[in-house]
Amino acid sequence: MPSGLARIWRVAFGAVAFLCAVIAVAAPARAAPDFELLALNQKLKNLSDLLENDPTARRLSLSQLLLRSQLNGLTPELPGPGSQHAIEAPFQPAAGELARASVATFRTALALLAQVYSGKDNLDVVLAHPEGKADALSFRGGVVTLDHIRQMLRATGLQSTMREGQDILRVPIVLWEDTVLKLGPHDRLRLSRFDGAFIISFGRVEIDRARISSHGEANPTSKDFFPFLTVGGGGSLHATGASFEGLGFGGTPKFSGVSVVAHALMPSTGQTVITDSHFEAVHTLSVAGVSDAVVRANRFYNMRHNALMLSSAVNAQLSGNLFFGDGPTNAVRILAGSDKVALHGNVLLQGDRAGIVVQGSSDQVEVAGNVIWRRSGGAIKYVRTRCGVIRDNVILYSRQKGVDVRTSDGVLIQANTISDSGSAGIWISAQPKGAQTLVSGNKLQGNQAGLATATGGEILLSGNDFSNQLPRLVDGDITPRNQVFARDLRGRTPMVVTAAEAIPSEDLAMPTCAEGRWQ
Repeated sequence: MPSGLARIWRVAFGAVAFLCAVIAVAAPARAAPDFELLALNQKLKNLSDLLENDPTARRLSLSQLLLRSQLNGLTPELPGPGSQHAIEAPFQPAAGELARASVATFRTALALLAQVYSGKDNLDVVLAHPEGKADALSFRGGVVTLDHIRQMLRATGLQSTMREGQDILRVPIVLWEDTVLKLGPHDRLRLSRFDGAFIISFGRVEIDRARISSHGEANPTSKDFFPFLTVGGGGSLHATGASFEGLGFGGTPKFSGVSVVAHALMPSTGQTVITDSHFEAVHTLSVAGVSDAVVRANRFYNMRHNALMLSSAVNAQLSGNLFFGDGPTNAVRILAGSDKVALHGNVLLQGDRAGIVVQGSSDQVEVAGNVIWRRSGGAIKYVRTRCGVIRDNVILYSRQKGVDVRTSDGVLIQANTISDSGSAGIWISAQPKGAQTLVSGNKLQGNQAGLATATGGEILLSGNDFSNQLPRLVDGDITPRNQVFARDLRGRTPMVVTAAEAIPSEDLAMPTCAEGRWQ
């Protein structure tokens, strides 16, 4: 090779080598493995496999399952039911007073539900009883038991084949506001889908370790129909150790499977408390228009729609519940002004779309101490809310975003561990003018991006750990702030970040919100 050409090659090679060295020094390192989170991921996988392969495990409490899977201590210690909200004294008939039974149309009950929850899906219920028949066994003024139902079905001639051990209900039952339905530990009530059976109560329903399930093939004239238990009006539900299977259908809360759907003009018969119960292949557990409900330590398996939905249900406590199996959409939805709801210590394993959704002016909702693992969508999503709190959650391997906040002001995102999200660990977008979000003390690692925004408003940042979030720290319209984050991966310097600038601030003020919420 001519000496001139050789010199050219040497210079070119040296330049390329120098450039590579510069890039190697300047380029941030990839996230290092977090062996503690890898071990947690494996234990959660083992728990998921156990629940999938062992039907008996699905009946264990969450605390038993966590202990068995060496995950005890994963969620915070839970308050007992009623410790946060006093349980009201329910209506009680005179001792031993059995309700009066008669044959009456169920259309009146449907009309009462439609006053608040529309007439949608009523036709499916009516069509399940061909030739215009609308007969139901109706109860007023006392206690109703399964044995009493058997006797009254025979006495009225509505059904003569229901008997202990083979309790297949083939007709609707309507219970009015002055009744208490009591089902006990040995009661097994199957509601015939083929015959259009269902239960609507406007009184008190007390279920102690009983089982209510859908039975049989689809109704020939109303194939969308499934049996359901609806507690409407001023009614209340107290269920402990119950089992609900295969119930519910439709696009409103009223027939969704197990429903407590209040009527504002009807006096309450007591507080709704649902604990230690098993829901399997139920459309949705719906709580609407009810205050101070407690939904605690239940298992939701292979639900057919949203597992748990709150609508206009203020001051509810949802704690220690387990959601697992095939879930086609959000596990928990908090909607329509469901203010001051607390979701504490729940575990969500897999399922489609965002695990927990809070929206529709549901303000001061706190999602804390939950574990959300391998959602096919995102993990936690807030839309059109104020003063929300998202803290101390563990979010692993969401296919989309970890925490997603949109069109919401005064949200606190604090002390969460968010790892390996397929999109941003924290996403903030479509914020109204002047909106502030406080992001403090979070651990972000291995996500597609740590923090991303699109019209994110003001983001107040303090003490967030991005040290294992390399190489993509931030994304979206704050991408130009990447160097600011790279210089302070552990967030030791508090700052206010917008799309236009990043300003250090030694004295970050919390967003203006409900008094005393974060103190």
